[in-house]
Amino acid sequence: MSWPIVELGSVVSFVGGSQPPKSTFKFEPEDDYVRLLQIRDYKSDKNLTFIPESSTKKFCKKDDVMIGRYGPPVFQILRGLEGAYNVALMKAVPSEKVDKDYLYYFLKQDKLFRLIDSLSQRTAGQSGIDMDALKSYPMLLPPLEEQKRIAAILDKADAIRQKRKQAIELADEFLRSVFLDMFGDIPAGFSKYPLVGCRGSVKAASGKSSKGVISDSSTDIPIYGGNGINGYATEALYSKPVVIVGRVGQQCGITTLTDGPCWVTDNAIVLEITDLKKYDAAYLAHALKHSPLRDSVKRLDLPFVNQSMILDYKIPLPPISEQKKFGSIRKNLLKHLSLQQKGIGISEDNFQVLSQQAFSGQL
Repeated sequence: MSWPIVELGSVVSFVGGSQPPKSTFKFEPEDDYVRLLQIRDYKSDKNLTFIPESSTKKFCKKDDVMIGRYGPPVFQILRGLEGAYNVALMKAVPSEKVDKDYLYYFLKQDKLFRLIDSLSQRTAGQSGIDMDALKSYPMLLPPLEEQKRIAAILDKADAIRQKRKQAIELADEFLRSVFLDMFGDIPAGFSKYPLVGCRGSVKAASGKSSKGVISDSSTDIPIYGGNGINGYATEALYSKPVVIVGRVGQQCGITTLTDGPCWVTDNAIVLEITDLKKYDAAYLAHALKHSPLRDSVKRLDLPFVNQSMILDYKIPLPPISEQKKFGSIRKNLLKHLSLQQKGIGISEDNFQVLSQQAFSGQL
């Protein structure tokens, strides 16, 4: 195949959003008003905001390819909503030479994300896209019909991948129910066990930049940011499972439990249990995950959590035997889920390999 390789910016333009004054905001739909989209709206409808349609010229449709300009994580590739969009988003507008679905999957490549993330400029805890690097990124440009064929294959693979995610979400909902039954309702402040902070039994520290350890291919050492895995490392920062809490931005307060050696970036806070007779890692992760800590800060202009907020946040302190019982339930559920998903076929890693083949002319 002799398809041309072009710079992305020569066939795609990027159009930033606008920020109408907050004085114009409404929180219920009205005539002549349009929804104002922010990055967080692609995950939840909990923060519906509407502005006068006449107050902006920056609109997007459901099939438009949108990019989160700031993070962490920077460079989120989004679609599926329509309305006006704010300054934290920009629209990728393809020329007549580029299929919109092909562009969507091209921008979602893990390799491209890692490059943009590594070059992001950090200001006041946020990171922004290096537009020169993005526009100069090489893009394989097959004929439109071939682009459509590639996008259709990736569409099917992505649909299978989404089934895996749905199964994980159902498992998470089950664990939430088990946690509530065993330990009480943390947001309501109700538990049969004392509500205390974990300071003195848990050590907190910030992660470190991953720029020097990023691997070009998948390894056994995932890199965790504020919102889960965003790459792979050549060496580990932590050798044992740890609890990770997103530190800043829209991902602050998101809690993840690792299952082995890993690297954690400076977008997250790492919790290590120092008193194993008092806390179990799986219990601690889920206690923080089900707490309203995230809800209490995400409406700030720059949402953040710090180490003291986490260590002093009051959660139930059940006997370690009860914590371990919950951990055992979680472990068995994840084992069952893993066996079930072997039949689904497309994992995140497999999808990224398929994507890499597609955009190098091997699909």
